[in-house]
Amino acid sequence: MRIQGGTAARRACLAVLAATMMALTFGSSAPANDGLLDLSCGYEASHPFLPWLDPSPYTLIPDGGFEGGAKGWKLKDGAKVVSGNEPYYVAGPGAHSLYLPPGSSATSPSMCVQLVLPTVRFMSVGGSLFTYLKVEVLYRDAAGKQRAVELLPGATPTSRWQPTLPLLQLGGALSLLTLDGVTTEMQFRFTPTGVLGGGKWRIDNVFVDPWKDFL
Repeated sequence: MRIQGGTAARRACLAVLAATMMALTFGSSAPANDGLLDLSCGYEASHPFLPWLDPSPYTLIPDGGFEGGAKGWKLKDGAKVVSGNEPYYVAGPGAHSLYLPPGSSATSPSMCVQLVLPTVRFMSVGGSLFTYLKVEVLYRDAAGKQRAVELLPGATPTSRWQPTLPLLQLGGALSLLTLDGVTTEMQFRFTPTGVLGGGKWRIDNVFVDPWKDFL
């Protein structure tokens, strides 16, 4: 593209182009809906894992900080909200976390997530040798049947609070059809896995990147 006019005009035009490219690359705090496909699910973005060099935008899943007593969660076999927040307060002030004893599980409320590589990340502590915390995406396929896809690598044992690695489906986009072909309702299930029931875990401030760009 050739820019007509003097130096000032050229600089102004280039500034506009640069701002446009940044908006397209990083998005806004509330990505726009084009009227055809809701790629953003209407969430606002934050960057809670920037201190760990992860600039990706995330949103907290419903009561993902457990300050509402795990409202809407399905807690089984001893999973419960306990006192004590993760020490980095990546979701802001808080005083609770979720305890997952051996053999337990916790399933989040459903939320809108984009199908292309939804990424989950959270704070965790616990586990033991030969254990890990399995994280699965639960969804219903076009026939209405519930399916589960494991996100890898899962949370690994740690003696102190740490952010997990970004957990994603290594195979790429989920293989299912939805109304718009792009987003669907998903839940996330957390299960201690391995020897002796998978060990004891605590998790806090569970985030998902629900609007991954197409690759």
